[in-house]
Amino acid sequence: MQRHLRRLLCASLLFCVSLGAAADAVTDRAKALLQRQDAQGAYKLLLPLEPQRAGDPEYDYLLGIAALDAGDPERAIFALERVLAVQPENLQARAEIARAYMATGEREAARREFEAVRARQVPADVRATIDRFLSAISAAERTRVDKYLELAFGYDTNVNSATGMSTIAIPFFGGANFTLDPSLTERDDRFLNLAAGVNFTRKLSLAWSLVGGLGGNLRQNLSEGQFNSDALDASLGVRFTRGLEAITVGAQGQYFAVDTDTYRTTSGVIAQWQHSFDERTQATLYGQHAALRYETQPVRDADRSVVGLAFAKAFTGELSPAIFFSLYGGEEKEVNELFPHLGHELVGVRLGGQLRLGGPWSAFGSVSYEQREYGGIEPLFLVTREDEQTDASIGLSYLWRSGMTLRLQVSHTENSSNVALNDFERTIASAAVRFNF
Repeated sequence: MQRHLRRLLCASLLFCVSLGAAADAVTDRAKALLQRQDAQGAYKLLLPLEPQRAGDPEYDYLLGIAALDAGDPERAIFALERVLAVQPENLQARAEIARAYMATGEREAARREFEAVRARQVPADVRATIDRFLSAISAAERTRVDKYLELAFGYDTNVNSATGMSTIAIPFFGGANFTLDPSLTERDDRFLNLAAGVNFTRKLSLAWSLVGGLGGNLRQNLSEGQFNSDALDASLGVRFTRGLEAITVGAQGQYFAVDTDTYRTTSGVIAQWQHSFDERTQATLYGQHAALRYETQPVRDADRSVVGLAFAKAFTGELSPAIFFSLYGGEEKEVNELFPHLGHELVGVRLGGQLRLGGPWSAFGSVSYEQREYGGIEPLFLVTREDEQTDASIGLSYLWRSGMTLRLQVSHTENSSNVALNDFERTIASAAVRFNF
């Protein structure tokens, strides 16, 4: 039905579209194939030329239509964004990118583009066609369900986040050296990881929505099986939206196991206020409180409270860069006051971004820093523990086809502590394939 509506829309648009480049044999051939409804043929003809022809509005427009009708809406978005970057008044390209957004589930973006076209002086039948699209978006937006499945394989230099030293001097015993059990020193291994989840939004009214999600993660180390882990996360809440503001309040929970034995459970609440300056710029203020309970080590039980501020912006242009930044602080308060050295105050910062490198390729990266100051003297090391943790990651993603992404990633963690047992480094390299449904 979408293809029929698109043909009606394009056939009805009576305004002139300037593509800014002379027609050539390739674009003429692609037009002929599209007129014969051979989108696959046009796509195969145009795609190999993308490294040389990207930036030519006529070529990009035809590639966008061909990719969309051939079942690759993500690549269609890339191509049509290049058209609109140089021709923002190209209403046909704007209508096509709206249809591509619909195909990828980005209904709000689709609505915005369709309404931008509808607001112009277009024929009545075009307006009627757009109204049908907008009605379909409104109906679909009442309940939205997104699912994913990710498979990864990688290598981890420190699967148990442990110190690299085999012996440690203990001040409580006069600085005598003790040999650590192998399980308390860093262990490297290859691993397999399976992650899956579902997130939903259910419209209750124009302003109110029910939101939630359920996700699981299963990690298997190929040799160090005692450090295998399983996690299950769940959330449920409500969101209130009015104009540029959105407020979300909900409950969260997590079950985390090591080697199939329950290690920790977490339950809590989160609240956030989000302001959209425009469709590409957002700021978020958030707070969360959670109860951390350790199955076999109840002395470690703590209540964690964090507040933070985040900012995100997506830019237009050739690389379409997007950045995010957040600053947060809080406290992890020990439940048992007899063990103040197990609680700490924390402050941290995160920075990251993404670049589109052309075609299906994107690059991404992030860096974060967190400082933790503990509340009492470590009984064995006779100092008040202080940690500084730095995390950095970088990667490449490749959009193989609609709903399927390949990702290569390397991440590094360095935790610097004045308590030698907690001083460690860890590097993880992985390759993953992700399916979005």
